[in-house]
Amino acid sequence: MKIKLIEPSLYTENGRLLKSKRLLMPSLALPLLAALTPNNVDITIVNEQFEDIDFEEKVDLVGITSYTPQILRAYDIADEFRRRNVPVVMGGIHVSMEPQEAMEHADTVIVGEAEEMWPEFMRDFENGIRKNMYVAQNRPSLFNLPIPRFSLIDKLQYISFQNKGLYRFLPLPMIPIQTARGCPHSCDFCSVTIFSGTQYRTRPIPQVIDEIKMLRAKSCFFVDDNIFANPNRAKELFSHLVPLKILWIGQATISAAKDRELIRLARKSGCIALAVGLESLSTKILASVSKTMNRVDEYEKNLTAYRKEGISVIISMVFGLDGENSMVFKEAYNFLLKNRIPYTFWWPITPFPGTSLLKRLKESDRLKDEKWWLNSALSGKKLLKFACIGIDEESFYKTFKHYYWKFYSLQSICKRILLPPQQRFFLKIILNLLLRKDIPIQHLLVKN
Repeated sequence: MKIKLIEPSLYTENGRLLKSKRLLMPSLALPLLAALTPNNVDITIVNEQFEDIDFEEKVDLVGITSYTPQILRAYDIADEFRRRNVPVVMGGIHVSMEPQEAMEHADTVIVGEAEEMWPEFMRDFENGIRKNMYVAQNRPSLFNLPIPRFSLIDKLQYISFQNKGLYRFLPLPMIPIQTARGCPHSCDFCSVTIFSGTQYRTRPIPQVIDEIKMLRAKSCFFVDDNIFANPNRAKELFSHLVPLKILWIGQATISAAKDRELIRLARKSGCIALAVGLESLSTKILASVSKTMNRVDEYEKNLTAYRKEGISVIISMVFGLDGENSMVFKEAYNFLLKNRIPYTFWWPITPFPGTSLLKRLKESDRLKDEKWWLNSALSGKKLLKFACIGIDEESFYKTFKHYYWKFYSLQSICKRILLPPQQRFFLKIILNLLLRKDIPIQHLLVKN
Protein backbone atom coordinates (compact mmCIF):
# COMPACT_ATOMS: atom_id res chain seq x y z
CA MET A 1 0.00 0.00 0.00
CA LYS A 2 1.17 3.52 -0.80
CA ILE A 3 0.02 6.53 1.22
CA LYS A 4 0.64 10.22 0.64
CA LEU A 5 0.38 12.44 3.74
CA ILE A 6 -0.11 16.13 2.96
CA GLU A 7 0.36 19.33 4.91
CA PRO A 8 -1.44 21.94 2.76
CA SER A 9 -0.37 25.50 2.09
CA LEU A 10 -2.86 28.38 2.13
CA TYR A 11 -4.15 30.96 -0.29
CA THR A 12 -2.59 34.41 -0.31
CA GLU A 13 -4.46 37.68 -0.82
CA ASN A 14 -4.16 37.36 -4.61
CA GLY A 15 -5.50 33.80 -4.58
CA ARG A 16 -2.13 32.14 -5.13
CA LEU A 17 -0.60 29.52 -2.90
CA LEU A 18 1.82 30.66 -0.22
CA LYS A 19 5.25 29.26 -1.03
CA SER A 20 8.43 29.40 1.05
CA LYS A 21 12.06 28.56 0.34
CA ARG A 22 12.60 27.52 3.93
CA LEU A 23 10.47 26.85 7.01
CA LEU A 24 11.83 27.08 10.54
CA MET A 25 11.20 23.48 11.55
CA PRO A 26 8.92 20.60 10.60
CA SER A 27 5.53 19.96 12.10
CA LEU A 28 5.30 17.00 14.46
CA ALA A 29 1.90 15.76 13.23
CA LEU A 30 2.70 13.91 10.00
CA PRO A 31 6.01 12.31 11.10
CA LEU A 32 4.16 11.01 14.17
CA LEU A 33 1.25 9.78 12.04
CA ALA A 34 3.74 7.98 9.81
CA ALA A 35 5.24 6.32 12.87
CA LEU A 36 1.77 5.06 13.85
CA THR A 37 1.39 3.43 10.41
CA PRO A 38 2.27 -0.27 9.83
CA ASN A 39 5.83 -0.81 8.62
CA ASN A 40 4.73 -2.51 5.41
CA VAL A 41 3.09 0.70 4.13
CA ASP A 42 5.00 2.98 1.73
CA ILE A 43 4.60 6.57 3.01
CA THR A 44 5.54 9.93 1.55
CA ILE A 45 5.11 13.29 3.32
CA VAL A 46 4.46 16.45 1.31
CA ASN A 47 4.59 19.99 2.68
CA GLU A 48 2.92 22.11 0.03
CA GLN A 49 4.58 25.33 1.16
CA PHE A 50 7.74 24.30 -0.69
CA GLU A 51 6.66 21.23 -2.67
CA ASP A 52 4.10 20.88 -5.42
CA ILE A 53 1.57 18.09 -5.04
CA ASP A 54 1.76 15.43 -7.74
CA PHE A 55 -1.90 14.63 -8.31
CA GLU A 56 -0.92 12.12 -11.01
CA GLU A 57 1.11 9.91 -8.68
CA LYS A 58 -0.43 6.50 -8.15
CA VAL A 59 -1.30 6.17 -4.46
CA ASP A 60 -3.83 4.07 -2.60
CA LEU A 61 -4.73 6.67 0.01
CA VAL A 62 -4.22 10.36 0.74
CA GLY A 63 -4.19 11.68 4.31
CA ILE A 64 -4.56 15.41 4.99
CA THR A 65 -4.25 17.28 8.26
CA SER A 66 -4.96 20.99 8.50
CA TYR A 67 -5.36 23.92 10.82
CA THR A 68 -8.24 26.29 10.18
CA PRO A 69 -6.30 28.85 8.08
CA GLN A 70 -5.27 26.12 5.62
CA ILE A 71 -8.58 24.25 5.51
CA LEU A 72 -9.90 25.86 2.33
CA ARG A 73 -6.83 24.67 0.46
CA ALA A 74 -7.04 21.30 2.23
CA TYR A 75 -10.57 20.79 0.92
CA ASP A 76 -9.53 21.74 -2.60
CA ILE A 77 -6.73 19.15 -2.47
CA ALA A 78 -9.09 16.50 -1.13
CA ASP A 79 -11.69 17.25 -3.82
CA GLU A 80 -9.08 16.91 -6.57
CA PHE A 81 -7.83 13.53 -5.36
CA ARG A 82 -11.37 12.23 -4.95
CA ARG A 83 -12.16 13.41 -8.48
CA ARG A 84 -9.33 11.07 -9.53
CA ASN A 85 -10.90 8.21 -7.48
CA VAL A 86 -8.21 8.32 -4.78
CA PRO A 87 -9.72 7.85 -1.29
CA VAL A 88 -9.04 10.68 1.16
CA VAL A 89 -8.91 10.65 4.96
CA MET A 90 -8.83 13.93 6.88
CA GLY A 91 -8.09 14.77 10.50
CA GLY A 92 -6.62 17.42 12.76
CA ILE A 93 -7.97 20.13 15.00
CA HIS A 94 -10.19 21.90 12.45
CA VAL A 95 -11.73 18.68 11.14
CA SER A 96 -12.38 17.62 14.73
CA MET A 97 -14.27 20.88 15.34
CA GLU A 98 -16.19 20.68 12.03
CA PRO A 99 -16.50 16.96 11.15
CA GLN A 100 -19.73 17.23 9.15
CA GLU A 101 -18.25 20.00 7.04
CA ALA A 102 -15.15 17.89 6.38
CA MET A 103 -17.28 14.89 5.39
CA GLU A 104 -18.33 16.82 2.28
CA HIS A 105 -14.72 16.62 1.07
CA ALA A 106 -13.35 13.36 2.47
CA ASP A 107 -14.17 9.66 2.34
CA THR A 108 -13.25 9.29 6.00
CA VAL A 109 -12.91 11.78 8.84
CA ILE A 110 -11.01 11.17 12.08
CA VAL A 111 -12.23 13.20 15.05
CA GLY A 112 -9.86 13.72 17.96
CA GLU A 113 -6.29 12.63 18.60
CA ALA A 114 -4.94 10.01 16.24
CA GLU A 115 -2.95 7.60 18.45
CA GLU A 116 -5.80 5.08 18.70
CA MET A 117 -8.06 6.06 15.79
CA TRP A 118 -5.41 6.02 13.04
CA PRO A 119 -4.26 2.40 13.61
CA GLU A 120 -7.92 1.33 13.78
CA PHE A 121 -8.69 3.14 10.53
CA MET A 122 -5.62 1.61 8.83
CA ARG A 123 -6.70 -1.92 9.81
CA ASP A 124 -10.20 -1.29 8.48
CA PHE A 125 -8.92 0.30 5.28
CA GLU A 126 -6.61 -2.64 4.52
CA ASN A 127 -9.54 -5.02 5.10
CA GLY A 128 -11.93 -2.98 2.94
CA ILE A 129 -14.31 -2.14 5.78
CA ARG A 130 -13.42 1.47 6.59
CA LYS A 131 -16.07 3.68 8.21
CA ASN A 132 -16.95 7.22 7.20
CA MET A 133 -16.06 8.62 10.61
CA TYR A 134 -13.86 7.56 13.49
CA VAL A 135 -14.41 9.39 16.77
CA ALA A 136 -11.97 9.08 19.66
CA GLN A 137 -14.08 8.22 22.71
CA ASN A 138 -11.25 8.89 25.13
CA ARG A 139 -8.12 10.98 24.98
CA PRO A 140 -5.27 8.52 24.48
CA SER A 141 -2.47 7.74 26.86
CA LEU A 142 0.89 9.22 25.88
CA PHE A 143 2.79 6.15 27.08
CA ASN A 144 4.95 4.40 24.51
CA LEU A 145 4.47 6.87 21.68
CA PRO A 146 6.55 5.90 18.62
CA ILE A 147 9.51 7.97 17.49
CA PRO A 148 8.30 10.42 14.80
CA ARG A 149 9.65 9.57 11.35
CA PHE A 150 11.46 12.79 10.49
CA SER A 151 13.47 10.73 8.00
CA LEU A 152 10.50 11.09 5.62
CA ILE A 153 10.73 14.89 5.36
CA ASP A 154 13.01 16.91 3.12
CA LYS A 155 15.36 18.31 5.76
CA LEU A 156 16.99 20.70 3.31
CA GLN A 157 13.77 22.72 3.35
CA TYR A 158 13.93 23.46 7.08
CA ILE A 159 16.16 26.03 8.74
CA SER A 160 16.35 23.83 11.82
CA PHE A 161 18.47 21.32 9.88
CA GLN A 162 20.79 23.78 8.14
CA ASN A 163 24.46 24.30 8.92
CA LYS A 164 25.48 26.92 6.37
CA GLY A 165 25.95 30.69 6.37
CA LEU A 166 24.44 32.53 9.32
CA TYR A 167 22.55 29.37 10.31
CA ARG A 168 25.84 28.01 11.68
CA PHE A 169 25.45 30.42 14.59
CA LEU A 170 21.99 29.14 15.51
CA PRO A 171 21.35 26.26 17.96
CA LEU A 172 20.50 23.71 15.28
CA PRO A 173 19.17 21.17 14.50
CA MET A 174 16.00 22.00 16.45
CA ILE A 175 13.54 19.11 16.69
CA PRO A 176 9.89 19.38 17.86
CA ILE A 177 9.31 17.22 20.92
CA GLN A 178 6.09 16.72 22.87
CA THR A 179 6.20 15.83 26.56
CA ALA A 180 2.55 16.45 27.50
CA ARG A 181 -0.87 17.50 26.21
CA GLY A 182 -3.84 19.37 27.63
CA CYS A 183 -4.33 22.76 29.24
CA PRO A 184 -6.32 23.51 32.42
CA HIS A 185 -7.23 26.99 31.19
CA SER A 186 -10.16 27.79 28.92
CA CYS A 187 -9.35 31.04 27.14
CA ASP A 188 -12.29 32.08 24.96
CA PHE A 189 -10.23 32.34 21.77
CA CYS A 190 -8.29 29.06 22.11
CA SER A 191 -9.40 25.65 20.82
CA VAL A 192 -6.56 23.71 22.48
CA THR A 193 -8.58 22.83 25.56
CA ILE A 194 -11.51 21.67 23.43
CA PHE A 195 -9.28 19.39 21.36
CA SER A 196 -6.76 18.16 23.94
CA GLY A 197 -8.79 18.54 27.15
CA THR A 198 -8.25 20.25 30.48
CA GLN A 199 -6.43 17.30 32.02
CA TYR A 200 -2.66 17.59 31.80
CA ARG A 201 -1.52 14.27 30.31
CA THR A 202 2.19 13.58 30.48
CA ARG A 203 4.59 11.22 28.77
CA PRO A 204 7.00 9.19 30.93
CA ILE A 205 10.13 11.29 31.26
CA PRO A 206 12.52 8.41 30.36
CA GLN A 207 10.65 8.02 27.07
CA VAL A 208 11.02 11.73 26.32
CA ILE A 209 14.76 11.53 27.03
CA ASP A 210 15.12 8.42 24.85
CA GLU A 211 13.36 10.20 21.96
CA ILE A 212 15.72 13.19 22.18
CA LYS A 213 18.71 10.84 22.16
CA MET A 214 17.42 8.71 19.29
CA LEU A 215 16.71 11.81 17.16
CA ARG A 216 20.17 13.17 18.01
CA ALA A 217 18.70 16.57 18.72
CA LYS A 218 21.16 19.31 19.64
CA SER A 219 18.24 21.56 20.43
CA CYS A 220 14.50 21.05 20.89
CA PHE A 221 11.27 22.95 20.67
CA PHE A 222 8.93 21.52 23.28
CA VAL A 223 5.50 21.86 21.68
CA ASP A 224 3.60 21.43 24.97
CA ASP A 225 1.15 24.29 25.43
CA ASN A 226 2.72 24.98 28.82
CA ILE A 227 5.95 23.19 29.69
CA PHE A 228 5.58 24.45 33.31
CA ALA A 229 1.95 23.30 33.77
CA ASN A 230 2.99 20.83 36.47
CA PRO A 231 5.97 22.47 38.22
CA ASN A 232 7.13 19.35 40.07
CA ARG A 233 7.01 17.24 36.94
CA ALA A 234 8.76 20.02 35.00
CA LYS A 235 11.59 20.11 37.54
CA GLU A 236 12.02 16.34 37.23
CA LEU A 237 12.12 16.63 33.43
CA PHE A 238 14.68 19.44 33.55
CA SER A 239 16.90 17.45 35.90
CA HIS A 240 16.99 14.65 33.32
CA LEU A 241 17.74 17.14 30.52
CA VAL A 242 20.82 18.60 32.21
CA PRO A 243 23.20 15.73 31.28
CA LEU A 244 22.10 15.91 27.62
CA LYS A 245 23.57 19.42 27.29
CA ILE A 246 20.98 20.45 24.71
CA LEU A 247 19.41 23.87 24.16
CA TRP A 248 15.65 24.19 24.12
CA ILE A 249 12.71 26.51 23.61
CA GLY A 250 9.24 25.96 25.02
CA GLN A 251 5.88 27.55 25.66
CA ALA A 252 4.90 28.79 29.10
CA THR A 253 2.85 31.25 31.11
CA ILE A 254 4.31 34.55 32.26
CA SER A 255 3.47 33.76 35.90
CA ALA A 256 5.80 30.74 36.01
CA ALA A 257 8.66 33.20 36.56
CA LYS A 258 7.52 33.57 40.17
CA ASP A 259 8.97 30.10 40.86
CA ARG A 260 12.64 31.05 40.68
CA GLU A 261 13.82 27.50 41.43
CA LEU A 262 11.80 26.28 38.44
CA ILE A 263 13.15 28.77 35.93
CA ARG A 264 16.72 28.44 37.22
CA LEU A 265 16.53 24.69 36.69
CA ALA A 266 14.97 25.29 33.27
CA ARG A 267 17.92 27.50 32.33
CA LYS A 268 20.40 24.97 33.71
CA SER A 269 18.76 22.27 31.59
CA GLY A 270 19.30 24.32 28.42
CA CYS A 271 16.28 26.64 28.15
CA ILE A 272 17.22 29.69 26.08
CA ALA A 273 13.76 31.06 25.27
CA LEU A 274 10.08 30.73 26.09
CA ALA A 275 7.06 31.68 23.99
CA VAL A 276 4.63 33.49 26.28
CA GLY A 277 1.12 34.74 25.48
CA LEU A 278 0.64 38.09 27.17
CA GLU A 279 -2.18 38.84 24.70
CA SER A 280 -3.19 42.17 26.30
CA LEU A 281 -1.97 44.83 28.75
CA SER A 282 -5.46 45.30 30.19
CA THR A 283 -6.72 43.23 33.14
CA LYS A 284 -10.31 43.99 32.20
CA ILE A 285 -9.86 42.85 28.61
CA LEU A 286 -8.03 39.68 29.67
CA ALA A 287 -10.90 38.85 32.03
CA SER A 288 -13.39 39.32 29.19
CA VAL A 289 -11.76 36.41 27.31
CA SER A 290 -11.13 34.26 30.43
CA LYS A 291 -7.34 34.75 30.36
CA THR A 292 -7.39 35.38 34.11
CA MET A 293 -4.14 33.56 34.84
CA ASN A 294 -2.28 36.59 33.43
CA ARG A 295 -1.62 39.30 36.04
CA VAL A 296 -0.85 42.54 34.24
CA ASP A 297 0.52 44.17 37.41
CA GLU A 298 3.16 41.40 37.57
CA TYR A 299 4.22 41.45 33.91
CA GLU A 300 7.33 43.60 34.30
CA LYS A 301 8.53 41.82 37.44
CA ASN A 302 8.14 38.40 35.82
CA LEU A 303 9.79 39.50 32.58
CA THR A 304 12.72 40.83 34.60
CA ALA A 305 12.99 37.49 36.41
CA TYR A 306 13.18 35.58 33.13
CA ARG A 307 15.77 38.01 31.77
CA LYS A 308 17.96 37.75 34.89
CA GLU A 309 18.01 33.98 34.54
CA GLY A 310 19.15 34.31 30.92
CA ILE A 311 15.86 33.16 29.35
CA SER A 312 14.59 35.18 26.41
CA VAL A 313 10.85 35.72 26.17
CA ILE A 314 8.98 35.61 22.85
CA ILE A 315 5.83 37.65 23.44
CA SER A 316 2.55 36.97 21.65
CA MET A 317 -0.03 39.79 21.53
CA VAL A 318 -3.56 39.75 20.14
CA PHE A 319 -5.57 42.78 19.04
CA GLY A 320 -9.18 43.55 18.22
CA LEU A 321 -10.61 42.62 21.61
CA ASP A 322 -13.65 44.52 22.84
CA GLY A 323 -12.68 47.52 24.94
CA GLU A 324 -9.54 48.40 22.97
CA ASN A 325 -8.96 51.68 21.16
CA SER A 326 -6.45 52.79 18.52
CA MET A 327 -3.82 53.52 21.19
CA VAL A 328 -3.46 49.83 22.03
CA PHE A 329 -0.75 49.25 19.39
CA LYS A 330 1.43 52.14 20.57
CA GLU A 331 1.02 51.02 24.19
CA ALA A 332 2.08 47.48 23.30
CA TYR A 333 5.09 48.73 21.33
CA ASN A 334 6.23 50.99 24.18
CA PHE A 335 5.80 48.21 26.73
CA LEU A 336 7.84 45.73 24.69
CA LEU A 337 10.55 48.31 23.99
CA LYS A 338 10.75 49.36 27.66
CA ASN A 339 11.14 45.73 28.76
CA ARG A 340 13.66 45.01 25.99
CA ILE A 341 11.66 42.05 24.65
CA PRO A 342 13.79 40.33 21.98
CA TYR A 343 10.96 38.95 19.85
CA THR A 344 7.23 39.39 19.44
CA PHE A 345 4.41 38.13 17.23
CA TRP A 346 1.20 40.11 16.78
CA TRP A 347 -2.15 38.67 15.68
CA PRO A 348 -5.65 40.01 15.14
CA ILE A 349 -7.90 38.01 17.46
CA THR A 350 -9.42 35.17 15.45
CA PRO A 351 -12.64 33.26 16.28
CA PHE A 352 -11.75 29.63 15.59
CA PRO A 353 -14.32 26.82 15.29
CA GLY A 354 -15.44 25.39 18.60
CA THR A 355 -14.36 28.39 20.68
CA SER A 356 -16.49 30.48 23.01
CA LEU A 357 -15.34 33.55 21.09
CA LEU A 358 -16.86 32.27 17.84
CA LYS A 359 -20.11 31.38 19.57
CA ARG A 360 -20.37 34.81 21.22
CA LEU A 361 -19.64 36.70 18.00
CA LYS A 362 -22.13 34.56 16.11
CA GLU A 363 -24.85 35.20 18.68
CA SER A 364 -24.24 38.94 18.49
CA ASP A 365 -24.28 38.84 14.66
CA ARG A 366 -20.80 40.36 14.38
CA LEU A 367 -19.13 37.74 12.16
CA LYS A 368 -18.38 38.78 8.60
CA ASP A 369 -19.08 35.18 7.64
CA GLU A 370 -20.23 32.44 10.03
CA LYS A 371 -17.76 30.08 8.33
CA TRP A 372 -15.08 32.61 7.49
CA TRP A 373 -12.53 29.87 6.87
CA LEU A 374 -14.47 28.86 3.75
CA ASN A 375 -14.49 32.43 2.47
CA SER A 376 -11.54 32.94 0.13
CA ALA A 377 -11.44 36.65 1.01
CA LEU A 378 -10.90 35.85 4.71
CA SER A 379 -9.43 32.36 4.99
CA GLY A 380 -5.83 32.18 6.13
CA LYS A 381 -5.28 35.93 6.01
CA LYS A 382 -4.43 38.24 8.87
CA LEU A 383 -7.74 40.09 8.65
CA LEU A 384 -10.42 40.70 11.24
CA LYS A 385 -13.17 38.13 10.81
CA PHE A 386 -15.75 40.21 12.67
CA ALA A 387 -16.93 43.74 13.29
CA CYS A 388 -14.45 45.31 15.69
CA ILE A 389 -15.68 47.62 18.44
CA GLY A 390 -13.62 50.70 19.30
CA ILE A 391 -11.33 50.81 16.22
CA ASP A 392 -12.41 51.28 12.62
CA GLU A 393 -11.00 48.60 10.36
CA GLU A 394 -8.82 50.83 8.19
CA SER A 395 -7.20 52.39 11.23
CA PHE A 396 -6.77 48.94 12.79
CA TYR A 397 -4.66 47.59 9.92
CA LYS A 398 -2.70 50.77 9.35
CA THR A 399 -1.73 51.20 13.01
CA PHE A 400 -1.17 47.49 13.58
CA LYS A 401 1.33 47.28 10.72
CA HIS A 402 3.03 50.58 11.63
CA TYR A 403 3.94 49.58 15.17
CA TYR A 404 4.73 45.97 14.30
CA TRP A 405 7.18 47.18 11.66
CA LYS A 406 8.52 49.74 14.13
CA PHE A 407 9.27 47.00 16.66
CA TYR A 408 11.53 45.28 14.10
CA SER A 409 13.10 48.51 12.85
CA LEU A 410 16.89 48.72 13.04
CA GLN A 411 16.64 51.46 15.66
CA SER A 412 14.38 49.30 17.83
CA ILE A 413 16.64 46.25 17.44
CA CYS A 414 19.61 48.29 18.66
CA LYS A 415 17.71 49.67 21.66
CA ARG A 416 16.33 46.29 22.69
CA ILE A 417 19.36 44.10 22.04
CA LEU A 418 22.49 46.26 22.21
CA LEU A 419 21.95 49.15 24.67
CA PRO A 420 23.40 47.56 26.77
CA PRO A 421 24.19 44.22 25.08
CA GLN A 422 21.91 41.36 26.11
CA GLN A 423 23.12 37.81 26.59
CA ARG A 424 23.63 36.02 23.24
CA PHE A 425 23.11 39.39 21.54
CA PHE A 426 24.60 38.19 18.25
CA LEU A 427 22.07 35.35 18.02
CA LYS A 428 19.22 37.75 18.87
CA ILE A 429 20.28 40.23 16.20
CA ILE A 430 20.36 37.46 13.57
CA LEU A 431 16.90 36.25 14.56
CA ASN A 432 15.51 39.79 14.63
CA LEU A 433 16.82 40.41 11.12
CA LEU A 434 15.30 37.13 9.92
CA LEU A 435 11.96 38.05 11.50
CA ARG A 436 12.18 41.53 10.02
CA LYS A 437 12.66 39.97 6.59
CA ASP A 438 9.59 37.75 7.04
CA ILE A 439 7.21 40.42 8.37
CA PRO A 440 5.21 40.52 5.10
CA ILE A 441 4.54 36.77 5.51
CA GLN A 442 3.73 37.17 9.19
CA HIS A 443 1.14 39.80 8.31
CA LEU A 444 -0.52 37.32 5.99
CA LEU A 445 -0.81 34.35 8.32
CA VAL A 446 -3.47 33.67 10.91
CA LYS A 447 -2.42 32.07 14.17
CA ASN A 448 -4.26 28.83 15.05
